[in-house]
Amino acid sequence: MKNFSSKYIKIMLLRAVTILVIALVAHLPVSTLAWSAKGHVIITRMAVKLLLDDPQTPVELKNILKEGIGNNSKLVNLEDYTVSKDNSYSFDSGLDSFSIRPDELTATKSPVPAFDSSEPIMHFLDSEVFHPNPEKRKFASDGSNKVKPEDLPRNPKDERYKKYGMITFRTEQSYNSLVESFQVNYSNDQVFLWVGYLSHYVSDSYQPFHSTIGYLGYECPCNERREKKHNFHHDLEGLLFEDDSKMGQKNREKFWQYFSDAIKEYKQEQVGRLDPYLVSQEALLTGYDYLPMLCNAGQVALGENEFQADVWFNYQEKIANKEVSILQLKAQRMAQATIKLKTLILQAWKDSLNKNK
Repeated sequence: MKNFSSKYIKIMLLRAVTILVIALVAHLPVSTLAWSAKGHVIITRMAVKLLLDDPQTPVELKNILKEGIGNNSKLVNLEDYTVSKDNSYSFDSGLDSFSIRPDELTATKSPVPAFDSSEPIMHFLDSEVFHPNPEKRKFASDGSNKVKPEDLPRNPKDERYKKYGMITFRTEQSYNSLVESFQVNYSNDQVFLWVGYLSHYVSDSYQPFHSTIGYLGYECPCNERREKKHNFHHDLEGLLFEDDSKMGQKNREKFWQYFSDAIKEYKQEQVGRLDPYLVSQEALLTGYDYLPMLCNAGQVALGENEFQADVWFNYQEKIANKEVSILQLKAQRMAQATIKLKTLILQAWKDSLNKNK
């Protein structure tokens, strides 16, 4: 009887905290978002859509996800939402809301007791700081200061992470918390929270500027002589959904086609069991390879005048023997995050069932 009471109290406390969190989200200021609020929501909704469309997804999991999404029209009309001018930062409670909540808490520097740190540190990794050569612990626009996986100790107690970014560990923690929420069934709101958090941190890992100490692009050569530095991080993450011009509309339509094609391509890849920590780490290191291209695109888009958004998004370079534009890069990275998220959610469900045996 004592154990039952203790478990019941824990469940009720967790539900109360979740309800309080939902209430607070609506009153928090909006901060800079890795793929913008709209981008994070697109990734989350697409991952859910893929799971609901997959006959291999257990019915029980589908029902939870349907509740988390709420109105099914969000999935049916995902293309319309993506290409529209709608760039609202206000979302229904559930998966949409929780997928952007980590960025909203960044503005308040909300504490993260699990890592004796705060929310702003959870979204990135200044990877160059871990380079074994002290002279290379800084941004280099040619990508030459990229670290290797073995340079990143899998030890959250390493003091460097508390200052230079804990996204890999936060992704892992979100996954483990989702497994526990599925297993113990605290409440569906608790599940929505951790699905949303997992979505957010996986997605952040795929934003190339989240892998470098030069996260705003201020160290790109084209910014060196500018009195007012240009923020290329913002251009990559949110500009597409902020542009309400005809060209912006056209670019969003192109983005949706690139994104859809990439989803179809990555769906065909054989994916074994995923380690959420390594998913985040690999995303950061592969994203780092695009930083030289982003600097080059910035130089062309800035030119002699003000920044030209259309030039930026349609700038192309050959990556892995294939011409890729910034718009395609954005679409492909978001699609990769979507597929990984979809796989991790289903894997977390299966892990929870195995732990209950």
